Formats: sequence, structure tokens, C-alpha cells
Amino acid sequence: MIAPHAPAVADRIAQLAQAVLQGQDLSLAQARELTNVQGDDLFDLFFWANKIRIQRFGRTVKFCSIVAAKVGACSEDCGYCSQSKHHATHVTPGKMSVEEMLGAADEAKANGASSFGIVNSGRGPTERELDWMEPFFRKTAAEGKIRPCATLGELTTAQAQRLRDMGVLRVNHNLETSRRHFSNIISTHSYEDRVRTIRTAKAAGLSICSGGIFGMGEDWEDRLDMAFELRDLGADVVPINFLNALPGTAIYERKLEPLSPLQALHIVAVYRFILPDRELKIAGGREKILRDMQSWMFYAGGSSFLIGNYLTTFGRTPAQDHQMLKDLGLPYATFDEVEHEAEPAVARADGPSEGLMAHRPNTLLSLPVINQGEKPAARQAVGVCGR
Repeated sequence: MIAPHAPAVADRIAQLAQAVLQGQDLSLAQARELTNVQGDDLFDLFFWANKIRIQRFGRTVKFCSIVAAKVGACSEDCGYCSQSKHHATHVTPGKMSVEEMLGAADEAKANGASSFGIVNSGRGPTERELDWMEPFFRKTAAEGKIRPCATLGELTTAQAQRLRDMGVLRVNHNLETSRRHFSNIISTHSYEDRVRTIRTAKAAGLSICSGGIFGMGEDWEDRLDMAFELRDLGADVVPINFLNALPGTAIYERKLEPLSPLQALHIVAVYRFILPDRELKIAGGREKILRDMQSWMFYAGGSSFLIGNYLTTFGRTPAQDHQMLKDLGLPYATFDEVEHEAEPAVARADGPSEGLMAHRPNTLLSLPVINQGEKPAARQAVGVCGR
């Protein structure tokens, strides 16, 4: 706790913010102070987190889109994931064609996304799967209109180099939680396996996107440990996902209390203080957890977000997110670093389909999920940026 003899909490937050604004790294002890902020002082924390965001990134935000090119039948037992073969969920295994992936990338570009990620279920890609994805990555990279990203699980040195050679610019591989808490969530691979892949991708010259999911029973020490690990690993983009547990997954059975909007924003703000120069991408679970405070994600320090659907859950429509930016007066930047004013009229306005989850008729960013008769309890699912 902040000691009784210390300056008033608001003054102490301002002191720490000024140090960050002057280029100093926050220490673990200083970060712990920020985790104890509560009540009205949280709004001072948000104020300064926003100041740090504006200093490093300006007022312009970015967004990206992802699509599950291969979905389901994953060998891993990640407790939050609807794609694990260990869980009985709404997901039926499926696979996209290269043409569908290209169409989804075109839709992401039309919606203003600066990056587009192909996600492949499984512990890591096979060479055959890389052969299948290569035409998509080469064509997208050659066009140069959106950043090609890949979320493929564990990578060998040769695979990371191959991805770089075929035009991939960024790899997503989330730590998900702290080293200490990891085994409570996943048992089929280790935290060190994930760290190794991040280091392998970075050594190959790939930009690193790595973050985690919050609300999985972790405490503040776990959250801080992951933040400092990501800082040390040199993650360029840090996705912040909020758990919204899906029936059928192991973590759903734990009946964890969902984060409140202010708790979620508190996490974003503390991460902005610890990672002032990293892109904080607010991703899975934002609609469900932040609710009416969704637009506050920027004023708590978020600098980007994921637009469109997630891997096996529907997101808000791109038109709704463009309207949010327009109402806030926040411009967005595309891959070419050109700034644009948000315009809901040009973004997709399709909402989630009624009835069972399936491809919506006129959008390739629909979920590659084919239900076999289940009712769409899946709309209460966890939406996670990558794995």
C-alpha cells in the first residue's frame, strides 16, 4: 500500500507519471503502488495513463483484424480456449481456403485495419500448413496495404525465418499470464515454451505481439510479473484480453467472478505506466467486460484495438467501432501511416447472425464455426487475440 506518510495518492500518481513521461522506467515497487489505487483516485490514474499514451502515440489509434484460418481440434488444453479438443464447445474443426483468407484481408482493409492476422489452431504449424498459408502471405506482403501477421503457436528457428521470408512482419504469441500462474491454466506445454518462441521470432527479425488474458484467477502480482516479462522480452504490441468464459471450457467450470469495468481499466492503466512505448491493444472480452465504459479504454492508456470478430466469438460491428471513434474525435491510422477520420458509413454494419453460429452470408470475417445444433451459448464466449 502507499504509505500513510507519503504524499496524497493523487500527487504520488502524478509523480510517477512525470517520471515515466521523462523517460524513466517504472520499478516493480512503484508499479505495486499503482495497483493499490482505488476509488476516485482511479480517475487520476486514468488521466495520467492517457497523458503517457498521447506523449508516445499521439491521439491517433490503430486497429487490427484476425481470422481463424484453421479452427478447432487443438491438441493443447488451454483452460480458456474453445478450440481445444479437450473441451466440448460450439466449435467444429474447419479450414479456410487461400481465397477466403484474401477476401477476409480485403474486408479488414476496407474497415481501416492496419494489421491482419492469420490464426492457426494447434501447438505449432506443420510444414504442410506453412505451404498452405504461404501464397496468402506472399500476396498480402507484395500488395503492401496491410501488415501481414501470424498466430501459429510454437515456432522453430527455421519456421520463423521462413515466415519472415514469405512476408510476415509480425508474430503473435501470448504469454497469457504469469510464469507462476501458467500451470493453473495450461498443462500441455510450459511458460518457457512460449518465451522460447517469442525469442525465436524476434531473432528472425519479426515484430512481436504478446500479451495475455485477465480475469483468470490471477492476482496483481501475476499481472505485474507478466508486464515486466513482456517489457524484458521486447514485445512491440501487447494485447490485453479480458476473460469471458465459454461453457464447455475448463475455466468456465471454475465460476470465476468477471472483472468489473473499472478493474479492467485499472489493468490497462497500470500496463501503460509500465509499458509506455508499447502498443497496448485492447482485444477479447472488451464488449462484455467494459460494457458502457468501452470508450474509456483509450483514456486508460489503450492505443489500439481489435475490430471485427474474434476467433470463435462475434465482436461488435466495425461500423459501431467507427462510430465510437467518431464520437470521441479520435482519428485512426492505416498501415501506410496515413491518418483518417472515422466514418461509420463506410465500415461494415453487419451484426451477428440470428440463431446458430455460422458464416454470415456477406462477410468472410464471420466465424469459421459450424454448429451441429447447439444453441448459441457461444455468444458468451471468451474472445482472445491470438493464443
